[in-house]
Amino acid sequence: MKNKRKLYKKKNRLFTIIENHINQNCKEYIIATLVFFIGIVIGIIIINFSNNENRVSITGYINEFVKSIKSGEYEIDGKAVLIKSIFTNLKIACIIWIAGSTIIGIPVVYFVLGYKGFCIGYSISAVMATLGNVSGLIFCSSTMLIKNIIEVPCLLALAVSSVKMYKAVIKKYDKSNIKSEICRHTFFSMFATIGLMISSVLECFFTSYFFSNIIIKFI
Repeated sequence: MKNKRKLYKKKNRLFTIIENHINQNCKEYIIATLVFFIGIVIGIIIINFSNNENRVSITGYINEFVKSIKSGEYEIDGKAVLIKSIFTNLKIACIIWIAGSTIIGIPVVYFVLGYKGFCIGYSISAVMATLGNVSGLIFCSSTMLIKNIIEVPCLLALAVSSVKMYKAVIKKYDKSNIKSEICRHTFFSMFATIGLMISSVLECFFTSYFFSNIIIKFI
């Protein structure tokens, strides 16, 4: 009983810390979220207004991929998926961390967020246009939903932390304050990166064990 109470208190404390952090950086989170959604919209627009040649190429690739999964010709390598996902997330986290430590790095941070949104919007729009609304929704949910539920908030948090770091640098605090801000930014980035690694593991697990079965049964 005591252990349950301690666990409950820890959870409440964690939620309180997260809530306070978001409240203190509400403006930054709104801007970061807007940049992300603008990227999604651009990805959708590009697919919808792409020429016939590009559409045929995209739909052909997706249809061939689905057919190869159904026929058993294509086997998903869970280890390769995990390594690629971890490498990509680590690269993104490093870029955002470094960008936040430089005066001209904030455009890079927002570009990374916008590009991530663009990739999601482009992928969803392409799949829905190829497989239809129902099958496309199932496909996107099985490949992207679980991963991005964790990954996107972590990227937004990393971006906001970088913006805070940038503001601390341009305000020209004394060296001790800048050092403490660098430490804060680094530790915060480490925790966010752990979240990204968790999303990579979930992507690997879900893709390896469920994705093929979902395609075979429902698409």
